[in-house]
Amino acid sequence: MTNRQKTIVIKRVPRTVKQHSFPINTKDFEEMKLIAKRYKDVKNYVYSRYSGIHSLLILKNHKKLIRDVWVKTTFAEQWKLPARYWKLALDEAISNIHSLWSNTKNAVRKALRKNPNVTEDEKNYMYYLLKADELLHAILVRETFKKPKKISRLEIRETYIHNLLRRYIRKYKGSIPYSHKETVFIIDAPMYKYIVEGNSFFIEMASLKPRKRIKISLTEPNKYGGNIRIIMKDHSIELHHLVKTKQKTIWNEKNEIGIDKGHKNLLAASSGHLYGEKLNELLNNETERLNKKNAVRNQYWALAKKYEAEGQVEKAQNIWKNNFGKKKYHHQKLKHDMTVKSVINFSLNQFFLIERPSMVISEDLSFVSWNDKFPKSVKRKLSRWIKGYVRKRIEFKCNVWHVEYQLVNAAYTSQTCHKCGEFGNRQGDIFKCKNCGNMHADINASHNIKQRKDDKEIKQYTSYKEVKKILEERIEKKMA
Repeated sequence: MTNRQKTIVIKRVPRTVKQHSFPINTKDFEEMKLIAKRYKDVKNYVYSRYSGIHSLLILKNHKKLIRDVWVKTTFAEQWKLPARYWKLALDEAISNIHSLWSNTKNAVRKALRKNPNVTEDEKNYMYYLLKADELLHAILVRETFKKPKKISRLEIRETYIHNLLRRYIRKYKGSIPYSHKETVFIIDAPMYKYIVEGNSFFIEMASLKPRKRIKISLTEPNKYGGNIRIIMKDHSIELHHLVKTKQKTIWNEKNEIGIDKGHKNLLAASSGHLYGEKLNELLNNETERLNKKNAVRNQYWALAKKYEAEGQVEKAQNIWKNNFGKKKYHHQKLKHDMTVKSVINFSLNQFFLIERPSMVISEDLSFVSWNDKFPKSVKRKLSRWIKGYVRKRIEFKCNVWHVEYQLVNAAYTSQTCHKCGEFGNRQGDIFKCKNCGNMHADINASHNIKQRKDDKEIKQYTSYKEVKKILEERIEKKMA
């Protein structure tokens, strides 16, 4: 058996599987809508009450400090939901608040790495505080606290650093994450069961009334366990299950591949291959269609406003009634999005099957803004690019294929030659280097991205100004 044929079974990777229902009768559907609305109300109360800095320490023990108190004081009865529903809503909201704090702390860490006005001791001090919620809480609410030995000897500007930390938290924490969806709720295992009647397959789930269940006909006879997220759509529902998929085969040989993500090709690999070339055509067609569609709608909107100003109310009302429907508009947009996602997933599968990488090195685009980088026509396409979706799918497929995934600094990877390191000019798909000639711009960028993995001077969070300085110094050394 060759090295390529050897396989190793590794852990399982979580993914979402969807089930669909047949149309649901109006009475049951209205009851489910009421459950979803009350479920949302519980979540929003938790968000408003426990998202702030004063509740930071409560989150660690929310079942005792919130849930049990609600039960003892009968506070939860106001929601008019069975206990299992409001407890799931509470748990989901608290989990989201935990994620909010985690994202905030990560954003603060990134900002610290890029802040040249903070010393190493001060950075280490703030990193420690971000891990210790008791100390972080004391600083945010301006309480005194005793410093642990690990940070007591660090030389810091205490007042400045504490104020900086408060500013960072205010900046990156954002507003209260209210939920506006009245079509989503969660059920757990004791709240439902699958049943088979003849050739039909059903799920029965808990209703608002004790010992009464809502019976729903499903389109496929698959059974799953654990929690189910219910999403209501046009008198039917989607059931989202979190399942775990076995990681696929891995190959013993080392094969590190750099990738450059773009709007013309989905991926350019350092091996010289391009993936997702159909994506650009899809994005072009849809963005231009939407642009024309919205231009016509804007004309109708201006005309309706004109008629209203002139007192021709009936004409204005006819325009509002007959030209601004969203159903077809959203249906076409959703259909396009599904097609784009299909192309993205197919292209990524091709990438992994052809390249068989042991590591994928990608550019970190967290701090990249498109505002000044591209003209309007390109930015319209990038807005349809589903940048976050592409990143998540790459990460997911790296997990499935047991491939290591590493982010590197993106600064100047598209503007320098990977062979000689000189700055060049990019014109469309062509990168022009005065020393090495012309080459494919995205392939050149993918080589630079791969080389960044082992660059000891240019770290992931090195500022772009510092990166340019380092690159210019390297060119000067070569010329000397």
